[in-house]
Amino acid sequence: MSSAAESVARRPLHKQLAHLLRRAHLYLGLFLLPWAILYAVTAFLFNHPAAFSDQPTVQFGRETVRGTPLESVSSPQQQAEQVVARLNELHKPEVPYTLAAGEVKYTREFAFATAKADGRTVSILIDVKNGGGTVRSTPDKPKAEPVTAPFAVGVSRPARPSGNAPAPPTTDGIKLADPLPERVKASVPAILERTGFPATDVVVTSVPDLQFPVEAAGRTWTATYNASTGSVSGAVPELKSGPNWRQFLLRLHTAHGYPGEANARWGWAVIVDVMAAVLVFWGLSGLVMWWQVKATRVAGAVTLVFSAIAASVLGVMMYAAMTT
Repeated sequence: MSSAAESVARRPLHKQLAHLLRRAHLYLGLFLLPWAILYAVTAFLFNHPAAFSDQPTVQFGRETVRGTPLESVSSPQQQAEQVVARLNELHKPEVPYTLAAGEVKYTREFAFATAKADGRTVSILIDVKNGGGTVRSTPDKPKAEPVTAPFAVGVSRPARPSGNAPAPPTTDGIKLADPLPERVKASVPAILERTGFPATDVVVTSVPDLQFPVEAAGRTWTATYNASTGSVSGAVPELKSGPNWRQFLLRLHTAHGYPGEANARWGWAVIVDVMAAVLVFWGLSGLVMWWQVKATRVAGAVTLVFSAIAASVLGVMMYAAMTT
């Protein structure tokens, strides 16, 4: 046994536990450092849509709308009063309608508009209350000529593929023996019974479409079979463009849930769970480590009290803003 290990072994039990806690705090932090940085970066990108964007983006303030009709928009209260007055003019009720007591507000903060210019779509987001907003320009994708697969059935009548025989007319679709929707419908009552829920009329609202490649008319198509309707459609696979790293990071941030098989998404879901557990551990172990340093107990306690008050107030305010 090394001298360092012997020194630890001779310590009292509570000091040994504190030593193990500090080491776990340290090494878990080192192991999850890439994911902590990734979470921080992707959270920043969500909070700042214009940051590192591959699309020309400009944010503007109230001065940009000066001299436009948006400079002096009636308040929500004034607009509500005008609506009620107009309702009284239209309906002429015996007892006039009145604006009741309560908050008058917009259901969301922003208005959206788009404009076309030089082969690009310009999206405008406007803060109707404060006057600022964001303008973003994206290139228009060239519209491909609609091409209907020669094997399509159960959809609108396909166009005649050039250089080939006429496509077959629309049919009622293809019904397989014992199709997936029927299997789902027949299985649901047993699932409900075994999970403790009452079984009533079962309606299968949707099942996943089946996609597969098909060689037809001299090209490869991506066929899609809808088991509910029996329809089969086909599309020519699109050429993949270069990676959009910003979009990839944002999707990575919101990726969640365990798939039915062990793959990359399953591994990512494991890391999400580990990260959640370690964040809790970091907080709790940090409290223990703080308490062990007597000189910081008073200042730390004051900080924790202010943190609890701020978190509670902000949480209540956010709950009210997001649930009304």
